[in-house]
Amino acid sequence: MRNKKRFVALMLAGLMVAGTACGNGGSKGGDKGENTVYNTFVAADPESIDAQKGSDGYGNTIVNNVYEPLIRLVQNEDLTLKPEAAAASEWKVSEDAMTYTFTIRDGLKWDDGQPLTAKDFEYGIKRTVDPKTGSGSSFLLADILNFQEVNSGKAPLDKLGVKALDDKTLEIKLAAPAQYFINIVPFRVMFPQRKDIVEKQGEQFGSEANTIVGCGPFKLTEWSHNSKLVLEKNKDYWNKDKVKLEKVNIRVLTDENTRMNAFQSGEIMSVGTNKPEWTSKFDKREGTKTQKIDLPAVDYFAVNHKDKLFKNKKVRQAFNIALDREGFNNTVLKGKSAPAYFWVPKAITINELKYREMAGNPVKEMADKLGDPKALLSEGLKELGMDPDPSKLEVSLIMTNSPELKKSGEYFQQNFQNKLGVKVKLEMMEWAILSGKINKGNYQMGYLAWTADYNHPSAMMSLFTSSANAVRTGWKSEEYDKLIRDAAKEKDENKQVELYKKAEQILADETVIIPIISGTTNFYYQDYVKHINLNQFSTAGYKDTYLEKK
Repeated sequence: MRNKKRFVALMLAGLMVAGTACGNGGSKGGDKGENTVYNTFVAADPESIDAQKGSDGYGNTIVNNVYEPLIRLVQNEDLTLKPEAAAASEWKVSEDAMTYTFTIRDGLKWDDGQPLTAKDFEYGIKRTVDPKTGSGSSFLLADILNFQEVNSGKAPLDKLGVKALDDKTLEIKLAAPAQYFINIVPFRVMFPQRKDIVEKQGEQFGSEANTIVGCGPFKLTEWSHNSKLVLEKNKDYWNKDKVKLEKVNIRVLTDENTRMNAFQSGEIMSVGTNKPEWTSKFDKREGTKTQKIDLPAVDYFAVNHKDKLFKNKKVRQAFNIALDREGFNNTVLKGKSAPAYFWVPKAITINELKYREMAGNPVKEMADKLGDPKALLSEGLKELGMDPDPSKLEVSLIMTNSPELKKSGEYFQQNFQNKLGVKVKLEMMEWAILSGKINKGNYQMGYLAWTADYNHPSAMMSLFTSSANAVRTGWKSEEYDKLIRDAAKEKDENKQVELYKKAEQILADETVIIPIISGTTNFYYQDYVKHINLNQFSTAGYKDTYLEKK
C-alpha cells in the first residue's frame, strides 16, 4: 500500500488499514474449497481503476492485483520488505546510478491473450507523465530524465528518459541519482498499459470492470459500484502456481460499526481499529491474532491558496495554530493516535535514520513564535481589506459523509469557534464528490488523508513540488522545489535529513496544508490467514495470501 500510497478517502488514521484484508465468512471449520475464496473489503468505492490516472487507496487495492509491475515489494517474516522479481526477471543499475535496465521475462500475457512487452511498460510510464492524462501521482516520476519538460507540456513524450530497446528490454534514465527510485518501481505509476485499449475506451477507461485489460495474478470480473468488486485468479498469469486464492470478493463497507460487527461475528477475517470498545473485545477474541502497525500516513486539512480568504498567509497560519490536535486526539479518538505537528509521519525513515526524531515538530515551533491565533487572523483579514472581526466570518469545511467523521467535523467546528471566533460550515459528501471538488479547486478547506507510497521522506515531500498535482492547493515555491531536488541527489543521509527538514519548515510556515493526526492502529486477523500484508509498504496484493482452515 501503500501501500500505499495517494488520496486515502478521508478515513481517520486509526482506520486506514481496515481495508487491507478481511473476511471469509463462517466458522473456522471448512473444506479445502473454502480456503480458496477470500472475502475482503474497501472502505469506499474506488475513484478509478485507471492505473495511471487514479491515485486513491481503494483503487490501488484493485490495480495492485490486476496488473503486474516490474518488481514487487514483498514482506519478510520480520515484516521488513524485499524487492522481488515480477514482470522483470532481472534489473541492473549503472555505476552512476542514473540508468536502470529491466529485462522482461518470457511468456508474459495480457488476460486477453496478447503478449506483454517492454513497449507496454514504456507506454504506461509515459502515459503517467503525459499532462493530458492528468495523473494524480505523476510527481513520483519526477526523477526521470526530462520529466519536468514533458509533464508541463513543453517537450514531447519521446523526450522522456524511458525507452523499450526491444520487446524484452526497458531502459529508464534519471536526470540525477535518486537513492529511493527502486522503491517507486513497484507502484501503479510504472505499471504497463495497453495503448489500444486505452484509446478504444477513451474517457470510460478505468470506470468499469470491462473497460480495462490486466496482466496480474487476478482479473477484475465484476464491479458493482458502491457495493462489490470481484477478483478471480488469472489462469494465464506467469506465476499462477504460487497464487493460492481462486477468488477474492471485495465488499464496499463504508460504515465502521458494520465492519467491526462482521469481524466479531466471524463473517470477515481482519479489521483495524483503535477504539477501546472494539479493541477490548478483539483482544479476548478466540482464534485472533493482533499486530500494532505504525501508519505512514497523516490526516490533514487541504487549504485552497487561491481562495479569496486563504490566499492570505496569516489567515492560513491562524487556522493552523488554532487547531487543538491534543484535544481532538483525546476527545474524539480517545488518545489512540498522535497529534501531527509535521507532515512526514513517524513511520518514515531514511534507511536506519529515524527522520521524525531528527526533524522535530515544525508546526509547534511556528505556533510558539506566532502567539495568539485570533489576533493573527484579524491581522490577515485587515490585509485582505475585510472586516477584522472573526465572528463575522464563515468558512466551509468539506468532509466525506462517514458517521465516524461527522463527530470529527463537529469537534473542528467547536474548536475554531472557541479559538478563532469563526463559524465553520460543515459539508458532508461522498468521496467521489469531495475528490472532484478538491481536484477542481472548488473548496476552502477539505479533510483528507495521505499515505506514503514508499518508505522515504520524498514520498510525502514531493507532493508539494510545482509539478505535482496530487493535492490541489494552488501553492508553488521555487525554493521548495530546489530543496526537494537537492535532497533526491544527496547521497549523505544526514544531509538528506537537513534538506527535507528545511523544506518541511517551509510547508509549516506557509501553512501549505494543516496536518492533524498521525499514529498507529491495532490490526486484528483470524489465525488461519497466512501471508497477510502487515507492512504498509508491501505491494504484494493478494498474490501470496492463503488460508489454512482446518
